[in-house]
Amino acid sequence: MPAIQAGAAVLPAVQWSAAEVRAGAVHIDTLQPAPYHPRIDASAQIQSADTWLQQWSDLAAARARLQAAQAAWQLARLQARRAKGLFAAGQDVALATVQQAQTQAQQAQAQVQAARADERTALAAWRVRLGLALATRLALDAALRHALADGRAWIAALTLPPGQALPRAAQVRLRAPADDHNGRPVWLTATLIGTAPRASTQLQGLRYLVVVPAANGLLPGLRLDARVDATTAQQGVWLPAASVVWAAGRAVCFVAQPVAHGAYRFTARDVSTAWAADGGYVQTGWTAVQVVTRGAGLLLTPPPHPQPTAEGDDD
Repeated sequence: MPAIQAGAAVLPAVQWSAAEVRAGAVHIDTLQPAPYHPRIDASAQIQSADTWLQQWSDLAAARARLQAAQAAWQLARLQARRAKGLFAAGQDVALATVQQAQTQAQQAQAQVQAARADERTALAAWRVRLGLALATRLALDAALRHALADGRAWIAALTLPPGQALPRAAQVRLRAPADDHNGRPVWLTATLIGTAPRASTQLQGLRYLVVVPAANGLLPGLRLDARVDATTAQQGVWLPAASVVWAAGRAVCFVAQPVAHGAYRFTARDVSTAWAADGGYVQTGWTAVQVVTRGAGLLLTPPPHPQPTAEGDDD
């Protein structure tokens, strides 16, 4: 990444002598690229299972009625076909009996159509309330349905910070309400389901649904801290926060280039603060670089004058 261009008039390259560097306590480190796993600090809220349990019951009942209606229609069709066949073969079956059987088959078919409409309505309500991802998962995963119904697992709505997107391969963890016996935080591994059915009116940012195992203190409505770690590492250079300064509305660091007689030339370089990690920022695509890691703010002011030595005072 090149040095600042638009801010060149405000932050021109500066050169300090070796004595000025020592007097200003400017510390320079060579930072090497390394693999880092992107992490996003997010939040999550435990969801109540009562609503979806009731809607699942309604959907299951609608599907049961459809299956019963289809079975009744199949039986009525067979009876109508049998009566028609016996009548055509000259058996002791009256025409009125054939017509009655056909009417019953038509009524059974109408009941199937009504039951199918009810099943579609229940399915649509189910998908609207839960979202397509969760509705599909619960419909296919009986073990998950039982775990949620029994209180062995919870659904949580994960909300990312504005402007953040979920990595393709991500590990989601939620912080349990209580720490362990040693006072350390307990992080529960969550399983990603998919996107949430609707945005939050209180929180901005993309929302997803996850499944988290039950733990002490988890109740519907509870908000938890969450972490999203990308499982795929990216190569980058980690800059400590002390190396980043703001000038002309831009985050920059100072790249140090040694010149003659121990002096250094310092050039401003744009810094991205999008990936915060462990008290600093990861810069993707950077190669090894010498950066001012302490005293960077001093480079925004004239260099300090070295204090005269005792020998110089005597002179």
